[in-house]
Amino acid sequence: MNRVVTIGIAIVVSTFIATNAILLFSNKSEIARSYYVHEYDRVHESTYAKELEKESVVVPVNEMTVTVDVDTISDIVVLEGDAVQEGTELALLNTKSAETQRANWETEQQAFMEEQSKLYEILDNLESERGGANSNSTSNHSTADEENGVNVQVDVNISPEGNFAQAIAQTEQKIAEIDRKLQMVSTQLSQDSGETALLSPIDGNIAAIEERNGTYFITIYSNEKSVITYAKEAEWHELNEGQRVNNYSTHRDGVVEGTVYAKAQVPAKESKWLKTYEQFGAEAKEPVYEVLIQLDEQLETLPFAANINSVIITNEAENAIRVKGDWLLNRSEETAEVYTLSEDGKIMRTLVTVPFDLKQHAILTEGLQSDSIVLNADLKTDEAPAFLPFPRDLPSWNSIKAVGWKDYVKYLTYK
Repeated sequence: MNRVVTIGIAIVVSTFIATNAILLFSNKSEIARSYYVHEYDRVHESTYAKELEKESVVVPVNEMTVTVDVDTISDIVVLEGDAVQEGTELALLNTKSAETQRANWETEQQAFMEEQSKLYEILDNLESERGGANSNSTSNHSTADEENGVNVQVDVNISPEGNFAQAIAQTEQKIAEIDRKLQMVSTQLSQDSGETALLSPIDGNIAAIEERNGTYFITIYSNEKSVITYAKEAEWHELNEGQRVNNYSTHRDGVVEGTVYAKAQVPAKESKWLKTYEQFGAEAKEPVYEVLIQLDEQLETLPFAANINSVIITNEAENAIRVKGDWLLNRSEETAEVYTLSEDGKIMRTLVTVPFDLKQHAILTEGLQSDSIVLNADLKTDEAPAFLPFPRDLPSWNSIKAVGWKDYVKYLTYK
């Protein structure tokens, strides 16, 4: 009988102790207790940037192609690779064809000017309609001038804001093309009526001279250079106009700063620049999109089609704090919580803003300050006291060797 009572008492006492131990020491315990936290970090403010590294190609800012009928030319006076200035003679015209060619240029100039005017009108209409568009509206802008053979049409589905932006961008691109054509024609008409030459519309270099179907095509690269690269769809979503870009070359000292000028909405077609890009080991196995980078200074020492390493800063935060990504709690989009230590040594949850991640870390812009102590994400009770390991500063090997044995004896025998 005594044996049974003893066993029963032992079971009751063991159960009581185990129950209290579970209530006190389990992760879900609500009982206030002190935590020993061996993983923590004292954070400091700094500037952090998320970067996208790309192979890029040096290209001309402007590429103009002057065309003229073979029958009107008596001699081409430039070669591929020649440097030319605006107004430099490219070819000599036949005396019999000079007046006819001049009349054609005057007709083209008038047509281009009318097309330019109508494009500006369309651009104004698009910008005004964008402000008052609703989600179901549709707009079609079309202008035509049969007399001069000018036909400008822009079809826009105006449901999302992005369609308006795309239509405006397309119209601005057409205006830029017309401006280049007007510049070429105006250059030819700037010479006296008695002159019989085809002139260069810009300062630059002769890139190509080709004859196709009875027409000469003289392509000129402008002296001003920019940089072009190509982005996959996942990269495309990270890029925006105005982002800073640092460009490096093994054949040029220092960095050339620039900005993302434009990114294409449609996949890039096969072109000489895309082929050059793929030669640098960046072969495109999926659709890629053209990204144009505008430079803050010129690349006089680099030729066209040269390789550039572009580092695009897709996100940047000043006065930000970096913590381990797996220390975040209840993360949703750009907000989360972290365990921190208050001035009186109590555990607390702090709401933070997380604009982006950098490798294995999260970058925080709001919620913490320099010298804040961030704890790991192990479950803890709010307002519970916490204590941390004593900081250790181990001496380096060099500092150990700097002290001789006599100094050690002196310290050991000092009274």
